[in-house]
Amino acid sequence: MGATEINRASAYLSIGYFKAYQGIKRETCFVICFELTEQVIKLEYRQRCETYHSGQPIFQAEPSLADHIRRKDSGNYDNELIDITAIQQIGDTEIAKYRDHYFLIDYCLNPSALGWVKANFPDHPLFIRLKPHKVFDKQPPGRLFESILMPANPNWWKNLNIHNRDKEGAAYQLGEDEYPDNPQALWEYKIKNINRLEVIAKRDNNGNLSMMLEELTGMDHNNMVFGRCIHLDTDDKQGTSAEDAVLNHLDLAINVYEDDNGKKRLTENLAHGQVTSNASYRTHLLRIENVPFKSLVVFALLFFKSQTLFQEWFEDQFTK
Repeated sequence: MGATEINRASAYLSIGYFKAYQGIKRETCFVICFELTEQVIKLEYRQRCETYHSGQPIFQAEPSLADHIRRKDSGNYDNELIDITAIQQIGDTEIAKYRDHYFLIDYCLNPSALGWVKANFPDHPLFIRLKPHKVFDKQPPGRLFESILMPANPNWWKNLNIHNRDKEGAAYQLGEDEYPDNPQALWEYKIKNINRLEVIAKRDNNGNLSMMLEELTGMDHNNMVFGRCIHLDTDDKQGTSAEDAVLNHLDLAINVYEDDNGKKRLTENLAHGQVTSNASYRTHLLRIENVPFKSLVVFALLFFKSQTLFQEWFEDQFTK
């Protein structure tokens, strides 16, 4: 046990646990708890990101949800998302009901955002992520989530002015030097451990315009970097009005980068083009199809955690 572990444990000595031990023995008890917690967290993320299969608890209940897994254009199951029309969301909570059983929407997707999505795009294909290892015979208690302020639909990006085989990128970084007099930014950086927001938009040789945004945390005590990712694409051509542009699809996903993958990811940047570090595991949380391009702004506001970085990106991209 090194100085880093001892220093971390010292911050917990005042809470009263393990008083039967003194000195290094008591600090060791805390360190053991930290290490066990870290392994539990890693196991939980791996389970949450598992592709769906018939052996998981949510597919054991009869009748099975398996028939409602999203199918790709090829007809194959994507094994990550469930058709939202098959389930009933209980209020604005993370609890979903299918027949006589209850399931949980993955908590990285704020469930109150789904009310806005369903109200604004009621006839659009919509798919969400349910936790694969959680099923209940009775309705479980709901968790408390952050409230969401719904913005008006913004008018942005007057035309899709990116040429074939061209790209545009941007990145926004949190830190004490970047926002020294902004308490909100320092809270997001110090407490929420948010590192930066990266954005890349590019058009391929066939004219398809795709865009990816990823909000990254810094490396945490679990040696993990966590990414909240938005991906979208459209076939609308350069010069198409933002009022008329329509997305083929928009995805919300999470990427988890462990150990060396996390360290490498923080040295790379989507804004510079290709990122070579692969997520240790990942899964999609939501997919919606055929929605207006400008709805990206609202999805980003609902999904990303940093108000500071979102505002910086919004003002830079859409108001200048």
